Amino acid sequence: MRYPVVVGIDGSAHAWQGLDWAGEHAELHGLGLRLVHASRVLTRDGAFSEEVHRHLEAERTDLLKEARQYALKQRPGLDVETVLRADEPGHALVTESEDASLVAVGARGIGGFEELLFGSVGLHVAAHAVCPVLVVPRSASHPSGAPAEIVVGVDGRHSETRLLEWAFQEAALRGARLVAVHAMGGEFGSPHQRMVEDLELSEALAGWAERFPDVPVTPVVADRTPAQALVSASEKAALVVVGAHERHGWMGMALGRVNHAVLHHARCPAVVVPAGVPPHE
Repeated sequence: MRYPVVVGIDGSAHAWQGLDWAGEHAELHGLGLRLVHASRVLTRDGAFSEEVHRHLEAERTDLLKEARQYALKQRPGLDVETVLRADEPGHALVTESEDASLVAVGARGIGGFEELLFGSVGLHVAAHAVCPVLVVPRSASHPSGAPAEIVVGVDGRHSETRLLEWAFQEAALRGARLVAVHAMGGEFGSPHQRMVEDLELSEALAGWAERFPDVPVTPVVADRTPAQALVSASEKAALVVVGAHERHGWMGMALGRVNHAVLHHARCPAVVVPAGVPPHE
């Protein structure tokens, strides 16, 4: 079964920006698009009269219809469905991720019905979704104007098979160059240390060039912190891709300081790929 790309729709300009990138991803991968609007005010808990609930539902349904028309105008061949949920937005998108190839959110929604503020909803989705999460910042270009370059952060300390598989597949579909960034956190203390860092990156990338021979790969060992190196590289990239690892004893992913910095400060869209999750396609 090929799972759709899910997009959080909240009526803000940044939700439309996320929809642009989600639509491109769906088209590239031959997937459907599922537009989701969720709000707690739609819950019939006695807070509002039935008449008010009908008005709210009609209002939000119109919002989803408008988003669907926009998506189809941009990409007429897409299969686009809409979902209205009486739920907290972050929880709704995490639930949707169980049957999704990708979940896309705007990094910050100003205005609209339920703001997709990255500090709350977006962060919750990135930490708990079971599929990759695409976060589109306000600084992102339109997909059609994005550079033919994808940046992937490689730390070399964990299994990064899923992360690298996702990044290489995306680069192959886009005809893009892949820049693999391994940052050691500060200035190199000796030539031997630089050699060790180069070896770690080479080992992490071993075998991928053979699987994806058409993807040019540029390995970069940076004498900066991982956050600094990835945020800087995002200025010339279409996407910056980072991995998240399972929490020990907790539900969800451990995003860590590097992922937080990338999600808050990257100039291009960022993708968080959960470890150990098979492709939902």
